[in-house]
Amino acid sequence: MRSTLAKTPTFEPGSATRLPLCLTIGDPTGIGPEIAVKFLSDTFSGESLIVIGDIANLEKTAGWLKRELPKHAIQYIDVGGENKLPGRIAYEAIAEAVRLMAEGRACALVTGPISKENLFAAGFEYPGHTEILEALANQHFSVAAPYQSDMLFVYNNFRMLLLTRHVALNAVSHALTQQGTRQSLESLVDFLKTQAGITKPRIAVMGVNPHAGEIGGTEEQIVLEPVIAAINASGKAECVGPLAADALFRNFDVNRLSYDAYVAAYHDQGLIPFKMVAGYEAVNVTIGLPFVRTSVSHGTAPDIAGKGVADPQSLAAAFELAGRLVSA
Repeated sequence: MRSTLAKTPTFEPGSATRLPLCLTIGDPTGIGPEIAVKFLSDTFSGESLIVIGDIANLEKTAGWLKRELPKHAIQYIDVGGENKLPGRIAYEAIAEAVRLMAEGRACALVTGPISKENLFAAGFEYPGHTEILEALANQHFSVAAPYQSDMLFVYNNFRMLLLTRHVALNAVSHALTQQGTRQSLESLVDFLKTQAGITKPRIAVMGVNPHAGEIGGTEEQIVLEPVIAAINASGKAECVGPLAADALFRNFDVNRLSYDAYVAAYHDQGLIPFKMVAGYEAVNVTIGLPFVRTSVSHGTAPDIAGKGVADPQSLAAAFELAGRLVSA
């Protein structure tokens, strides 16, 4: 049965100072519905918003949380269904949001968490949001060269870029290429200049191997050093490295940063120190795409789903940052 809240969005020119943001609820079996309800009922400021996902499930979640879903300035689009797998619902919500942005009917996307396992079960071979958004951007937006999406994590002025995304540790070396690394760093430089207003960003690039390759490994010499040299030669930024990752964070003070951004070779190398500092205020920003996308920095947490204890703080932070980025 279709939700009573869900409807096809309509937009009137001049009805708002900016186009609506999209919020995808995420996988309906995780904590996405719970944090969405808590955010919408407790924190939402009344800006124009489109909520996309399993709306019937969202209403049910609001019921057991004893909260009311706001209706003013919000449009709900239901992509749920009793016979749909959760991974398909999550994917269709993202696809609908990108379509709305491509049509000029929304200005940015904030995403709730999705399950890679449920995506695979529904027949999608994407390991996460970043890869889905890259594919959809190349499908819906015209561009001379293919878009490459990158994961940038933001907490105040502490920014952490990942050169490789959701790949196994033994696949990092293969995934790390000169071309991909240079495109990632150039996207980061562009973001820092246009969104953060930094004229000439100073960026720390971590090595792949212990001691940045001093005792073994060739990724620093083959991939990182030539790209760093090329970026520096362009004059657009100052890249420092490759640096030993462990020494880089000795006596780290998030309130007295030495660099405008930090670049990690692989997932845990960057996200362990980042999440230790940022906690639930961390926001995942996808850069390199023709639209703004921010996200929670956590997963679906199925172990606590339905228990009423999920924290919406990261979602609120993602929503706040999206608003700032589209206004920059």
